Amino acid sequence: MRRVTQEDYPLETLHRAVNSVTFFKDLIHSDSDQFELLMSVSQFVTADPGEIIIHQGDDANILYFPLKGQLLVMADDEHEEVIGEINPGEMFGVMAMLLNFKRSASIKVSDKQVLLAGIDFQYFSDLEDFTLFSLKTKITFFRMLANNLRWTLERNKMQLPDHPLVPELRKIPIVIADKNSVDELHKLHNQTHELAKLLKAWNESMAPQESEWVSF
Repeated sequence: MRRVTQEDYPLETLHRAVNSVTFFKDLIHSDSDQFELLMSVSQFVTADPGEIIIHQGDDANILYFPLKGQLLVMADDEHEEVIGEINPGEMFGVMAMLLNFKRSASIKVSDKQVLLAGIDFQYFSDLEDFTLFSLKTKITFFRMLANNLRWTLERNKMQLPDHPLVPELRKIPIVIADKNSVDELHKLHNQTHELAKLLKAWNESMAPQESEWVSF
């Protein structure tokens, strides 16, 4: 992967590209200063067709959003069988990032160059530090993660309604707190971790070829 330059992608072009990502889009409309800050710390990179951009076993501190092009998911570098696809507007790396473990799959660029935005989790992991990103922005971030994980689990449940872990999904409490409060942030943080742990358990219960690839 290579960092983009102003010649490759002018700032206006990147602004249009991130409109496909809910988190960026929310900040564009709610807080332009926080949006510009997010743009300044995000890692914008490109990768060429056939390039492996994530290796199974890599660290998982960066959350990636494809903005252009398609990515293919493989169990590891040596197995060419595609077990999933990642398209613009989706994200990958949520579960591994939250639970701080290695990537469980390899990611390869499909047949066209890709453009990705990456967000380092260090900017959001400290729930008491609002010197950079505000309380509201951090709440929006963790709400995005919770929605992504719950959507993945709900999709798994629709595919396998009799899976023994389905009842565990119902046990994860909804977040009840004052809107935009520190309490809401902490409860969202806890909820994302509970959802991530459940998704990890679900994946581990499945045969390798049936695992939910979105979760690595």
